Amino acid sequence: MSILGAMFSGVSGLNAQSQALGAIADNITNQNTIGYKATEVRFQTLVTSQASLNNYSPGGVQQRPFAAVDVQGLFASSTNATDLGISGDGFFVVNSASTHDGSLGFSFTRAGAFSADKSGYLQNTAGVYLQGYKTNSLGQTVDADNNSFNPDPTVFTNLETIRLNNIGGTADATESLTFGANLNAEAAVGATSNTTIQVYDSLGVAHNLQLVWTKAENNNWDLGIQPPSGAATSVLLASSGSVYASSGRLDITTTPSDGETITVTFTNSTGGTNALTFEFNESSAAATTSGGIAVNFNSGNGASGAVTALVAALNASDVAATLRASTATQRFNQNTTTTTRIDITQTAVAGTGTDANALDITIDASNLGSASQSGAGSATIRDLDLNPSSTAGVTFDGSGIPSAFNVDDITLDLNNGAADLAIDFDFGTVGQADGLVQFASAYNPTFIDTDGAAFGQFSGVTINTAGLVTALFENGDIRPIFQIPVATFANPNGLGINTGNTYDQTDYSGLYFLRTAGTGGAGTVQSSVLENSTVDIAKEFTTMITTQRAYSASAKIISTADEMFDQLVRIKR
Repeated sequence: MSILGAMFSGVSGLNAQSQALGAIADNITNQNTIGYKATEVRFQTLVTSQASLNNYSPGGVQQRPFAAVDVQGLFASSTNATDLGISGDGFFVVNSASTHDGSLGFSFTRAGAFSADKSGYLQNTAGVYLQGYKTNSLGQTVDADNNSFNPDPTVFTNLETIRLNNIGGTADATESLTFGANLNAEAAVGATSNTTIQVYDSLGVAHNLQLVWTKAENNNWDLGIQPPSGAATSVLLASSGSVYASSGRLDITTTPSDGETITVTFTNSTGGTNALTFEFNESSAAATTSGGIAVNFNSGNGASGAVTALVAALNASDVAATLRASTATQRFNQNTTTTTRIDITQTAVAGTGTDANALDITIDASNLGSASQSGAGSATIRDLDLNPSSTAGVTFDGSGIPSAFNVDDITLDLNNGAADLAIDFDFGTVGQADGLVQFASAYNPTFIDTDGAAFGQFSGVTINTAGLVTALFENGDIRPIFQIPVATFANPNGLGINTGNTYDQTDYSGLYFLRTAGTGGAGTVQSSVLENSTVDIAKEFTTMITTQRAYSASAKIISTADEMFDQLVRIKR
C-alpha cells in the first residue's frame, strides 16, 4: 500500500507542478496585458486518514490557483484622455454590449484602455463597453427622462454605455458680467460715459450691450442700456427685484405692406388694459380691414416714412398722453440716427409715491413681417414711467468709494428665437474699491469679465478623479456629461475570472457596491494612465526553475516506486 501510495503521491505532485507551470505561462504571456493580475498556484497537503499509528498512508499535494486581484499595478502615462486607471480599490463597470436593458451583460474590470468605436461608444481592447450615469449641466446624475436622482449602489439601473459622438456642439448664454471702471468725479451733471460689451444668447449669437453712465448729481450716477440690435426690450432690475429702468425698440426693416398690423397693449398700474391694433394703410380714404387705427403712409417714402407715420399714431393713441408735460416726454420716438427704428423710452413723471400713470407696454409684431421683431412674439417694456434719476444706479461716498448699488441685473427679450437673456451684474462691493470708483480722472474701464460663448463643436473630454466626464468644446465651454461609478467588493480576490480580463461577482466576493470614485473606500479615477500587469518577470522565471525541479522530483518518486515494484516481482521468481 505504501509503494502504491508513494506512486500516487508522485502523480499528484506532477499534476500540481503542471498546473503551476500553466499559471507561470499565462503570467509571462500576459506581462504586457493592461490590468492583468498575476496568478500563482498555491499548494496544500492532501492527507489520507491514518488507519494505524504504526503505518503511514501517503496522500500527496493539491494545487489552488490564486489571483491577487486586489494588488495594484504600476501606472504608465498615456496620451489618450479615455485611458483610465483606478488608484486604490474598485473596478470599472462594463457590459458586453453597447446597448442593453440595464439588467444583463454586466461585469467588472480594471483594464482601462478605452477608446471610441465606430459609433462613439467607449470600448476597451477586450471588446467590453464602459458604463456610466448620464448627468445634466450641473453634474447631477439623471435618468432616461433627464430627472435627477441618486443612484442605488446595489443595482445597475440607469447605467448606460458612455458615448462621445452624439454630443454635438454647444453655445453658452451669458449669465454674469463683472465690470470695473473709474467714473470721472469732475464730469458735469448730465455728462455720459459708455462702454460696449459683447454678450451671447442661448443660440450663440453675439449682441453688443452698451452701458451708458450718466451723472445725475454729485456722487450719483445712473445706468442706461438700450436694447441691442436683435432685441425687443431691455429691462434693468434693482437689487430689490423692482424695475430700475426699461426701454424697447422696434425695427422696420422693409417698407410695410398695405394691411400689415401691429398690436400695442397698454397696462396701467392697477391692471387695466387697453389693446390697440395699428394697420398700415396706403390709402387714407380706405377703412382698415382690422377695424384698428389707421397708419396712413406713402410707400414711396420707404420704411423710414412708415416709421414716421407709426410713431405719430402711437403717441396720439397713448392712453396716458394727456398727462405728459410736453411732447418731449412722449414714449415713442423715431431714432435720429437710424430712422427705421422706433425707440420706446421711459418718461419721467413728476410726483412721488405710486405713479398712477405708470405703464407696461406690450408690443406684438407677429403680424408685421416688415419688422425684425415679428418673430419675437409679444415683448413687454415694463413700468415705463419710472424715473431712473430718483434712485441712482450707483452712489459714491466722499472718498470715491461706492456706498450703494441699485442696479442688479438686466433681461433682454430677443428676436431670433433664443431664450430671453438674463445677466447678473457685479459692479463691485459696497465700501471697497474693487469695481466702480469715482475719482478726478478720465472715464476708464479697468476690467470686464463675462461668461458665455458662441457656438463651438465638441473637441474632447476630460475626466476628473471623481469619475466625472466633462465634454470640452472649441469655444472654451465645458459641460459634464457622464459620471463613472467605481464598483467595490468585500473580497475582490473571490471574483470569478473571465476571458478579456473581466470579473464576475460570486458568493466568495460578496455583493458589489457602485460608489462615487474617492468615497466609501473606492479608489480615484486617473485619466491618461493605464494600470500595468502585476507580473514580475524575474519572479516568474525563478518560480519556473523551482517548478521544473519539483516536477522532476515528483517524477523521480514514481521511477523509484517502479524500481521497488520490480524488486518485489523478482522475489516471486
